[in-house]
Amino acid sequence: MLSRGEAAAVLSLINAHHGNAQWDDVQLEAFHSELRTDITAAEAQEAVRRFYAENDTGRWCGSGDINAIVRRLRVKAKPSEAEIARECDARGLEGDAAWLYRRQRMLGRQPEEAARITASSRNPLELEPAKPKRRTPVRHFLGAGDLGLGDILPRHAEPHLEN
Repeated sequence: MLSRGEAAAVLSLINAHHGNAQWDDVQLEAFHSELRTDITAAEAQEAVRRFYAENDTGRWCGSGDINAIVRRLRVKAKPSEAEIARECDARGLEGDAAWLYRRQRMLGRQPEEAARITASSRNPLELEPAKPKRRTPVRHFLGAGDLGLGDILPRHAEPHLEN
């Protein structure tokens, strides 16, 4: 997200096209809050440049214009499926690795970054092996081991068994 200072620089760039008009804190806050949260300062400045390069009406560039131009730039920057397939072939990626690389590229990552993420990631479809269950020794009644019930209870406690 653009910082407030970066948004102020972009707003000043816009105002430079209109006689260096001054902005106030309310205008800056509104402008800053309306910009996409994932936009960079470089993208915003490029959007302003493109807006005024094509603008012949004298209309002011607004936050919505910047958001729309950045969206179009990002869509144009995404590679085609054929380009991604060629990149996967060149990198020797197959199966799940190719899928993960393709996903990273479609999210807007550059080829080098997508390849690094793919190489360092585990297979997202693979389950981790089950951990062996910890075996605990079987405990007999009252921890008596192999003793029987007659060995534990005294004979005089069972008067009806003596006959």
